[in-house]
Amino acid sequence: MGSAPRDEGPAATAVCAHKLYAPPAPARAIPRLALLDRLLGPGRPSVALLQGPAGHGKTTLLQQLRSACEAQGMITGWLTLDEADNDPRRFFPHMAQLIRAVTGSTPKSAGAPRWQRQSDQIIDALMALEGAPALFIDEFQTLSSRALQQFFRELLERIPAHVHLFIGSRSVPEVGLSRLVVNGRAQVVHADDLRFSAAEVRTFFEQAHGPRISESELTTIVSRTEGWPAALELFRLSLDSPQVRSDLTDLAEYRPRDLAEYLTDNVLGLQSPELQDFLLRTSVLPQFSAALCEAVTGRDDAHQMLEVISRSGLFLRSLDGSGQWFKYHGLFASFLAEQFQRRHSAAAVRDIHRRAACWHQDHHRVDDALHHALAAGDVEHAADLLEAWSAQLIADAQLITMERWLERIPFAQVSARPALMVKAAYALTFLHRRHRLPAYIEALERFHQEGRVDAAVVLSMIAISQDEQAEAFERVARIDLERHAVEGFAAFELGAAGNLAAYRHLALGAFETAHHQLALARMFSQRGSAAFSGGYNLGVTAMAHLVQGSLRQALELLQRAQAEAWLHVDSSQASAALVACQLVVLYEANELQQAEELYEQHRETIVESTLPDFVLIAQLAAVRLYDARGRHERAAQVLDETEGMARDSGWPRLVNLVGWERVRRALVIGQLDHARLLAERLSAPEDGAARVISLAEDVADPTLCTVRLALAEGALADAESALERSFAVQPDRQYRQLRLQLLSALLYRRRDARVAAQRALETALRIGMNGGYLRCFLDEGPGVVDLLRQCCQNLMGRGEPDSQAMRHYVERLLEASGTDLGSRRRAATEPPLEPLTDRETEMLVRLANGASNKVMARESFVSENTIKFHLKNIYAKLGVTSRLQAIAAARNQGLID
Repeated sequence: MGSAPRDEGPAATAVCAHKLYAPPAPARAIPRLALLDRLLGPGRPSVALLQGPAGHGKTTLLQQLRSACEAQGMITGWLTLDEADNDPRRFFPHMAQLIRAVTGSTPKSAGAPRWQRQSDQIIDALMALEGAPALFIDEFQTLSSRALQQFFRELLERIPAHVHLFIGSRSVPEVGLSRLVVNGRAQVVHADDLRFSAAEVRTFFEQAHGPRISESELTTIVSRTEGWPAALELFRLSLDSPQVRSDLTDLAEYRPRDLAEYLTDNVLGLQSPELQDFLLRTSVLPQFSAALCEAVTGRDDAHQMLEVISRSGLFLRSLDGSGQWFKYHGLFASFLAEQFQRRHSAAAVRDIHRRAACWHQDHHRVDDALHHALAAGDVEHAADLLEAWSAQLIADAQLITMERWLERIPFAQVSARPALMVKAAYALTFLHRRHRLPAYIEALERFHQEGRVDAAVVLSMIAISQDEQAEAFERVARIDLERHAVEGFAAFELGAAGNLAAYRHLALGAFETAHHQLALARMFSQRGSAAFSGGYNLGVTAMAHLVQGSLRQALELLQRAQAEAWLHVDSSQASAALVACQLVVLYEANELQQAEELYEQHRETIVESTLPDFVLIAQLAAVRLYDARGRHERAAQVLDETEGMARDSGWPRLVNLVGWERVRRALVIGQLDHARLLAERLSAPEDGAARVISLAEDVADPTLCTVRLALAEGALADAESALERSFAVQPDRQYRQLRLQLLSALLYRRRDARVAAQRALETALRIGMNGGYLRCFLDEGPGVVDLLRQCCQNLMGRGEPDSQAMRHYVERLLEASGTDLGSRRRAATEPPLEPLTDRETEMLVRLANGASNKVMARESFVSENTIKFHLKNIYAKLGVTSRLQAIAAARNQGLID
């Protein structure tokens, strides 16, 4: 819930202003001086958690902390969470507004060399702030999303020392606090710490405007409440009752909740009948305005009633600065609601919720309307509300919100609405809820055949997510994309269909058609207000350039896109596809450090994706980059994880491709027998000129593996035959042709046909040089490196421009392989142009030990951008351009061991 009130303006329609409102500390609140000194005194850690059940004064202490921080000149920001925030699409706009409150600007990754995680953006924004901001987050226990818990784990791990974060929660969240506490970077204030001391209880009642109490009564109250703040406030409100005072000595047997309920009953009894009725009827509303209260009670004086409640101190909290929206304290509200249910029939309770649902619907607050419709037992109304809202939820990728309401509405109601079934199927597909999909697929197939709904697109999406590629391609081929007069959800679906159709034609090698359909998909996505799918579209476009022979164009496309404001990387399927494609492009360009950082940042998004080919190409890029950097155990772990994931997801095609990657790795390290054994267990690659080549097979082509295996076994005739057949398959697929030419060069080398080997190598070099490819040469091993050395010598005597350009390209490949190129190596032994600082020397040692930028940032308590700044200085001083060159130069110059 929690959709009222909202900020105005098209850019902030998803932001609820009341969640960012910092409520002032109650006038009667007792200053918690000991806790304030503990949390704000010298040596305080950056993170503090206030943890305790409802009624322990967490929010009040947060309010006092905020006032104290502002008195010290600190900038503060406040955010109250609720259950709906478990959808990242709702949470992050609010988190961005919280950061904006203290920095003056929304966190963004402008100028960054890669797409950043949300935590990176926020850390960078906070690092740039000169002041000492204090962030307050209340009701943290409502956050159960693994993705958001991971976000906070990353945020807390690297929060700058000058930033202070105060969290209120009923439970200890799973965000890595234990380690931070042990390291002295966080502290936890538990329920026992939040209880009032005897002195604070005495002060509380001395300042209260009410009947005086004796010392013996005070002692009894301290004993009975054990310093529980909510119970003390209830005692204060109920001491006008003679019954309560006379019962003080008899309350020892009451458990805490029973005591609070007893006191609430007496507080209620002290109010006028009209006010009692108003309190009871409005207690079932999580939040309310005067207009909503009038709608559910039938009264016309709700403003006056709320003023009376506020003056009486009856646990009423304001939710905004204008005094329009309110809520009762959760404990007080729950007791009142129980009283209301005991005093009235179930029908009366349902009537309150029904009225509230209608009021929220009329005011376009669908989330709240759904809550009350279900509380009223009106599942038909709830299903109607969700059906009307579902198109927007899917287009905006608010999939978790969609699922949250689907779980609360009976399937019979959902299945009675074919249009809602379509949207529900999208949400469950993209959230990877495979176990729930069969019932939806069966119903949608029936609805589609009966003409009750057009389910062609969603069924094709389900098929591709389940790795039923042939079925997905067959379905999407029948969808007419040349329809331009469509808007809304129909346009969103055609955008999805266009992306899939483009992917199909890319697999078929029909590149012009693929690019045309990608353009159509972009147009439809914009019309359907589904900008989030731009990530998928962009990733496929980049891969189309890569397989056509232009890695350089793919890189430029991705780099230009980083400046686009519409591109927002989060935990969506579209971002998983984009990151996967960027990983492949970066790896092939030999940008291993950047690729590793990207993978580590977005691994969770990748492995939770439902798009099989994109999962595989990302994971295999990670396997190869770890191998290239000598981290073979980590590479094996990723490969094992990928196979397990493919098996669990029911993706046998990908399991087979993972097996061929194992064959390739075994051949690279010379384990021929193991490679042969692995290959015997795998399905042979498809043959034939009309073969479909998916993106996964572009990266892990089993045909190339069979050629490598035949070469390793000395079966040269078999290798030649396989190559001849392969050259005829999609000859315009230049990335594949390049690698086939490299294998041809190795075949001729084995036959000692040197001229033919060099001719095949030069053909591969022309493709590679024009496109900017590197890793596909290096990954073929020492045989190709030897051929490159011979080629470099052959080109030395040629003076024509093309030969010189190829020689420079070959030198670049040899340098990347670690080959000593003489003059370049001697230059690396010269002393640095400017002496390195102690900090820079320390960073060089960490570089040599294989530490990533992320690890160095964490260990140095700085941002990754700061690490990159230092690395650029180191590279400039050493006269190098990469991490590997810096390590080699530093060792040659004796700067590090």
